[in-house]
Amino acid sequence: MKDILSLFSLKLITSVLGVLYSILQVRYFGASRTIEIYFAAQSLIYLVTSLTQSGQLAEIFLPEFHKLNTIRKGLGFKGLSIVINRMFLLGSLIITIVFLFAPFFINLLVPGFCDEDKSEATLMFRVLLPYLFLQISNSFFITVLNAEEKYGKAEFLGVTNTLVNILSLVVLYPYLGVWALISSLLLGKIIEFFFYIIELYKLGFRFRRLMSIPEFDHNLFFKTMQSTFLYVGATQIYSIVLTASISFLPEGTFAVFKYVQNLSNKVKGLFIQPFMTIFFTKYSMLLQKSKSVVNEFKKNIGSIINVNVIIIIGTILLGDFIIDLIWGSKKFDVENVKLAYIFLIFNIVGVLINSISTVYRKMAVAHGKGKQLYFFWVFAQLISAVLTYALISKFEIIGLLFIIPLNAFLMGVGSYVVYKKLENSIKYNFITRNNLIVFTLFSFAVLLKFCVLNYLIIYIKALIIPILIVITIVLSLYPLYKTYKLFKHE
Repeated sequence: MKDILSLFSLKLITSVLGVLYSILQVRYFGASRTIEIYFAAQSLIYLVTSLTQSGQLAEIFLPEFHKLNTIRKGLGFKGLSIVINRMFLLGSLIITIVFLFAPFFINLLVPGFCDEDKSEATLMFRVLLPYLFLQISNSFFITVLNAEEKYGKAEFLGVTNTLVNILSLVVLYPYLGVWALISSLLLGKIIEFFFYIIELYKLGFRFRRLMSIPEFDHNLFFKTMQSTFLYVGATQIYSIVLTASISFLPEGTFAVFKYVQNLSNKVKGLFIQPFMTIFFTKYSMLLQKSKSVVNEFKKNIGSIINVNVIIIIGTILLGDFIIDLIWGSKKFDVENVKLAYIFLIFNIVGVLINSISTVYRKMAVAHGKGKQLYFFWVFAQLISAVLTYALISKFEIIGLLFIIPLNAFLMGVGSYVVYKKLENSIKYNFITRNNLIVFTLFSFAVLLKFCVLNYLIIYIKALIIPILIVITIVLSLYPLYKTYKLFKHE
């Protein structure tokens, strides 16, 4: 409980600062084409970064790091050097290719933009390419710090990075305009890189020009990329189809979508990620020591459901007022606020589905079932791409609403199926008294917001926000108490 509260407190500060950063973005750029061009370049950078598979490999490296240190203390750091060196070579090749063919990739990503907008997005994308090298290293660095149970390092750095982003935007915007966002993104990653290097140095890590050691079968480790290559490709297809489809929707839709997506990611990082970070590390360590993982699993999945219900209740009852408070302006009008609110509800439902599926994904990875996971996820992403094109083409913005939760569901089904195939898989009954109660609380919030308040808001308009805050707190007391009980003995 202490570790979770520590991570939560740091993430809370980061999230508050992140909201302030988003407020500045909306104040400066609104839902304009200018910010959409930036989001397009940023999205392509994230797509290219994912081609290196550094995120997936870093996750798989955590149990490998524990295994190496079981053989001999400090051996895990040698394994880290090998992985970083080999990933650097791969990153160099990818950067060279995408730099040369940047106009083609931008045109593929946002075909609905005009030629001038595509040219500016291409330039932004090329300037952002150093981000890839930094992100590859940082993915493995934070995984190793978590493996060493040095929780809170990334969260502390998140506070620093967000402050840098805010200061960069405020100071540089009058001179650089939207390019201030490019500068702040790169500067944040550079600071993150050196911070991790210093923290790992304190633990005894020394970078070595190693390409192999007898104790670490790097060929077997990197063969994971063969099984994940199709998954990464399928993910890119889904992401490209999603972004390309949105680019044909009315101007401003992509901007609102990205603003809300970033906000929901902050919510997930604040309330859900601390549970996931600690759970994966503890679960992996318990497996290595051949100890029972049943209590750890049930405790975390129960608490994750409770916390998500609190988030959903708060979003439904207060989401539109919060969005109007932080983003509402001349550049982000009433229609933008309404659209953002609906996007937020669907994104938060996606967070719930993704949170549960991530628990099963973490356990499957810890049991060495990464290849099977990626096999199922290929189909999930390709189906998502087809449904994305069909829904947005047919129903436009209405279709877009369902994409995020639908994709999370399809990915979650794959994770669940792979884990349940394990001989010693743990059973969890989702139809429990606790879950029925929290579902009832959620249903009451929906009924209150969209039925009762439609008739009462005329009479209690001045008191509506205080009343909703009180109701949100009351409805959250039960799941909050049950979560506290699950962790009170730690």
